[in-house]
Amino acid sequence: MRQRSDIRVLTDAFRAELLKLVTLPAIQYTVLGIWAVTALITVALVNAGQDNTDVLSGPVPAGFVVLGLLSMTSEYQGGQIRTTLVAVPRRITAYVARLVAIVVVTGPVAGATVAVNALVGGRADGRAIGYLTATALIAQAVGALLRRTVPALVGLLTYYFVIGPLVRDRSFAEYLPDGTNWLALSVWAAGITALALAAFHTRDA
Repeated sequence: MRQRSDIRVLTDAFRAELLKLVTLPAIQYTVLGIWAVTALITVALVNAGQDNTDVLSGPVPAGFVVLGLLSMTSEYQGGQIRTTLVAVPRRITAYVARLVAIVVVTGPVAGATVAVNALVGGRADGRAIGYLTATALIAQAVGALLRRTVPALVGLLTYYFVIGPLVRDRSFAEYLPDGTNWLALSVWAAGITALALAAFHTRDA
């Protein structure tokens, strides 16, 4: 009976988190921006003679960094996190609900992004859906750890667009969060998420 009650609490929390995400203007604008940038960049590259482009070769992943980050840091702006924890006192349940919600949101957004890229002449690579979703999860976890949008965003974008490219030719680069090794990416996403969950569980709101 208690297990069924716990499942119901998690389900209700998930629905609430999903509703908050899909109705948050910043999330909506980010999604529209991702699709617009994807289309514009792909069209420009195709017109320049660069066929077979994919969504991972440009700034599109930055949109998923913002998407994942805002899904968490938006809770700390104005103290909304306190209201969330009053409604869902179990912090692990609250975090898992938001984690599942961002996956449910990001997966279709990533799929649509790949589709938009293909429709305007780019490459349809289904693996990009997993990469972009994992990127959003990493950003969400960093947001939970830092709890502030600007420092977290600056740090993540600096890594993905400055540090990452600088070390891309190194032998270990494929094992970094922006690398090409899917197992390593999964481990990074799971590891940072576990660290964020532990911090969320033990720290004050």
